[in-house]
Amino acid sequence: MNDSIYPLVEYAAAMRDEDIPDQVIRKTEDLFQDTIGCILSGSSATGMKELKEITDLWGGAGHATVLPFGERTSAPSAAFLNAAMAHANDYDDTHDSAVNHGCVTLVPALLATCEALSEDEGRSFSGAIPFRRISGREIISALAIGLDISNRMGLAFIPYLHVGWLPTTLWGPFACAAACGRLLRLDTERMYNAFGLAYSQIHANRQGLLDGVLTKRIQPAFSASAGVNSAFFAADNITGARNIVDGDFGIRALYTSGRIDKGHIRDGLGTFFETVNVSIKPYPCCRCTHPVIDAALTLKKEHSIDWNNISRGIIYLPPQAMGQIGNEFEIRDNPTVDAQFSAQYTAALSFIRGWPVIDDFEKENVISREDIKTLAKRFSTVEFEKNQSGLVPVEMDLILKDGRNFHARIPAAKGSRENPLTKDELVLKFNNCLDNSAKKYPRDAREKILKGMEEFVNFEDMREFMRLF
Repeated sequence: MNDSIYPLVEYAAAMRDEDIPDQVIRKTEDLFQDTIGCILSGSSATGMKELKEITDLWGGAGHATVLPFGERTSAPSAAFLNAAMAHANDYDDTHDSAVNHGCVTLVPALLATCEALSEDEGRSFSGAIPFRRISGREIISALAIGLDISNRMGLAFIPYLHVGWLPTTLWGPFACAAACGRLLRLDTERMYNAFGLAYSQIHANRQGLLDGVLTKRIQPAFSASAGVNSAFFAADNITGARNIVDGDFGIRALYTSGRIDKGHIRDGLGTFFETVNVSIKPYPCCRCTHPVIDAALTLKKEHSIDWNNISRGIIYLPPQAMGQIGNEFEIRDNPTVDAQFSAQYTAALSFIRGWPVIDDFEKENVISREDIKTLAKRFSTVEFEKNQSGLVPVEMDLILKDGRNFHARIPAAKGSRENPLTKDELVLKFNNCLDNSAKKYPRDAREKILKGMEEFVNFEDMREFMRLF
């Protein structure tokens, strides 16, 4: 009970849905809608068909739905596949300071858990698992709390983590265990076990990103599945580690050389929610590229710049961003990932094409766009603001062939709390996601889905919502 994780355990088990502020609920609804769109858009992405084939091979009880295919599989497998699809286009939410994609693990885990509980409504399993129908409000509340937990953990450790660790998959199992554990009505003791079981399954390295391979898309999926398993195992009294943060082999010892900012874990718990600080991505690429894109779009608009007149550009990045997107652009085995994680490529794309959309990062488009690749070579990156741990500020110097020089500084990326997307922009993004779904949705179906999103907290049985797809 003395471990630094315990306040979050108690919070996950005891926080009442009705005590979550309306502002947090509204923001969480937007994040839920955004993530559903990301899942649908990722259903056609490279590698997803193969993942689904393997999961079909393993089989499993048909408790939960794989969107948008409508096929049913086991809850952990459905959470895995939906999370992989949600992350496939790099369009999912980000807490810019914690550098964490929370919803990509949480929403798939919650959907799978809800369906599993609702499917066997009224049935008991060792008397421990409360099979019942789940309302939209319960899902949104669990999501808000899960996001708060994952981002608080991220903020507590992010200044001390090596850039090679992947925060999303470090904190995702804890967040999913907590959120799904709420739906399983875990008491504090069993919730503690869920956290301990989650710790046994965390994984987190960026090597797949550096190597430009499809593993990068899949890593959050392991976390979603781990969170579902942790919650259900704990519900049936499987025990987990206790000294998760402060133990001899706890997070502090293994990941941060003993360092932690405990204030992010305990201060304002239950009254202030980091959920409100989560950003919704406007562009389908690494969040670190977004202020770069913002700078390019700003300069292009303010100075009517013709890209052919650009002689060279210098992009100034803080360390976190430099480590992810600062390398010289080159096309390797996975051109989509190479482009999504390149400051130079996304800058060039923005000057030539404008606001980036999913198609801009399709493999064939990345390979064939000689104009973008040519302009990308005119940009270089420089690390600056070395004491910053987030993705901003970003600056850009632009030198034109006619001798003119321009400068832009981006202190807050588009989609952040300081610079949010409008409702119209959220709908535009959602439709861009549906444009890329493996299942095609005509206009009337899209309108029904969007209307269902707007009324989601009023659904008494989330299965009604799932039928929209």
